[in-house]
Amino acid sequence: MQAKGFHTTLSTNIPLHARHEYAACNLFVLHELPADIIVDSFELNDHGLFFQFVGNTNLELPTSGVTNEPGWLLVAVKPETDLVVVDVPLHVRYGVPHEGHNPRHIIQLPPPTCFWACPSSCALQALSCRPTLPSQSPKFHLLNSSAQFEILQHTTSAPLSFDIPVGNINHTLYIELCTVTVTLLAFVYIVQHCWTISKTLYSAHLKMQ
Repeated sequence: MQAKGFHTTLSTNIPLHARHEYAACNLFVLHELPADIIVDSFELNDHGLFFQFVGNTNLELPTSGVTNEPGWLLVAVKPETDLVVVDVPLHVRYGVPHEGHNPRHIIQLPPPTCFWACPSSCALQALSCRPTLPSQSPKFHLLNSSAQFEILQHTTSAPLSFDIPVGNINHTLYIELCTVTVTLLAFVYIVQHCWTISKTLYSAHLKMQ
C-alpha cells in the first residue's frame, strides 16, 4: 500500500498459530525506517507501546538536515491472541525541493522483521535457531537476555511507502523574498506599535504630575 501525506499508521498483522510453543520467548517487531521518517516517542508511549528506538530523535529537522542513516524501531508485542496487530504511527520530514510541475517524493519502507527472541536455556523443537538478526541492525538492550531468534515469515504490513508533495525548487527565490518582506513589515509594525504605546504612557505620566 501507499500512504499519501505526511502522517499515517503502519499496521503489521502477525499470525501466531504456534504461540503456545514459545511461552518462554518474547515477541518483537523490528522496523527499519528511512531517514525521511519520524517516530515520536511520546506518541508511541501514548499508544501503550513498549519499544526502543535507535536513530535521529530530532523531530524538527527537515530531510536536508539529517544524515542518510536509517532509524531502527524495536517494538515488544504481547502474544495474547492467534492474530496480533501492531500499529505504529509514522510521520514524514519535509523533503528536499525538486524541479517540475507538482513535484513529489516517494519513500519506500522495508517490510518489518517479526521474530521470537528466546533465552539460550530454551530448547524448542519448533525453533530453527538463527543467532542473529539482520546484520545492519544495531544492538538493542531489550534483547540482551535473548540468544536465539525465530524469524516469522508470514506477516503482513501496510502501508509500505509514502507519496508526499515537496516544494518546487524554482519557487525558492520568490519564497525567500516573500519571507524577508513579511518579516520586515512585521518588524516595522512592532516598532511602530511600541512607539505609539510609549508615547501614550508618557503623555499619561505627564498628566499625572
